[in-house]
Amino acid sequence: MEAAQKELLEQKGFDVDGTMRRFLNNEALYMKCLKKFLNDTSFEKLKEAYEQGNCEEAFKCAHTMKGFVSNLGINELYHLLIPMVEKLRAEDINIQEELKQLESLYQDTYKTIENL
Repeated sequence: MEAAQKELLEQKGFDVDGTMRRFLNNEALYMKCLKKFLNDTSFEKLKEAYEQGNCEEAFKCAHTMKGFVSNLGINELYHLLIPMVEKLRAEDINIQEELKQLESLYQDTYKTIENL
């Protein structure tokens, strides 16, 4: 990973060093897994479940996404998802504001990873 790439990820709130330790400093594996973010459907499924009022499915999607971004060290998304997951776990589907914030941050994260 180039220094500029690492700096960009860190500026965007990624825990590059912590994630690299989890990946046993295997940079190629880390980059490969980061790119998998681009194909993950959890966010789209979360929006779909929310629009359908399906709290159980929204919870599953948000929980999956939380775990996925945590493993990749995408801390800003992770910390935004924590209260959303807990709200959905309590069967509270009123996540409109959280979903707006999540969408904005998700799009920014997507573009960042896409441009690596």
